[in-house]
Amino acid sequence: MKRNSKKINNHFTKVEKNKKTKEKKIFHFNYTSLKNNQIPIAGRHSILSALNNKNRKLHYLITTNTNVSKWKDEINKFKLKLDIEVKTKEEMDKINNYKPHQNAILVTEPLKRLSMDEFLSHHRSNNQIPIRLILLDEVTDPQNVGAIIRSALAFKMDGLALSQRNSPQETSALTKASSGAIEKLQIIELSNMSREIKKLQKYNFSIYGLAGEGEKDVYELENETGNVALILGSEGKGLRRLTKENVDSLIKIPINAQSDSLNVSNAASVAMFQLQKNITKN
Repeated sequence: MKRNSKKINNHFTKVEKNKKTKEKKIFHFNYTSLKNNQIPIAGRHSILSALNNKNRKLHYLITTNTNVSKWKDEINKFKLKLDIEVKTKEEMDKINNYKPHQNAILVTEPLKRLSMDEFLSHHRSNNQIPIRLILLDEVTDPQNVGAIIRSALAFKMDGLALSQRNSPQETSALTKASSGAIEKLQIIELSNMSREIKKLQKYNFSIYGLAGEGEKDVYELENETGNVALILGSEGKGLRRLTKENVDSLIKIPINAQSDSLNVSNAASVAMFQLQKNITKN
């Protein structure tokens, strides 16, 4: 059996040709596991958004042999130099933890999260008023966090803050659930929720916590014209005690008495929709 090899952007693929059928069968080697500081981003829309983000550190793209040409064209549109590594679908399944990937995985590094001081400094320097901010108090599910990021961008929020502890790191599941929004929304990391709430209050933020026992309905958010921070708690426990004690007001979403609660990402969307009604900025 005659063998030869070909190189695609510095990654090698062995080709064997069947003498009877003349069909070429491709065997991939040089399998590279991801390093500790690398994460996969899967799916066409998420990858294109990442390629368009100048703050995203890119390493290489993985795809199947039949999709190399298509992804070369996409990469060229962004005027990037990026290696393409050819792998089988089975190898890609392993890299992406057996989650859907649409035969494309971008190997990259997590985006840098801002401190609250960095976020506030940026918006104060631009004289931006009002500022609308979402804080997640130990929301742990990456699918929910990704979905909330997606909604936050859609409803014109300026940033989303996550607890440093008990919140998901950036993963393929989170980025895919955000559908590219994580590349466009400022993400903040909080070391201490109660301390950050007090800091925001000093900057004239009205702080609302979403809770079933809230005294006011979420509809009142549409009357807010100043800086607002909206806090949502974890799926199981809701807002923590100290968080409830430090907010200015607890608000609730009126729901059918036969229903226990809303999923946290759905609740966030309802609240953000009400809040964005008075936003006049583009």
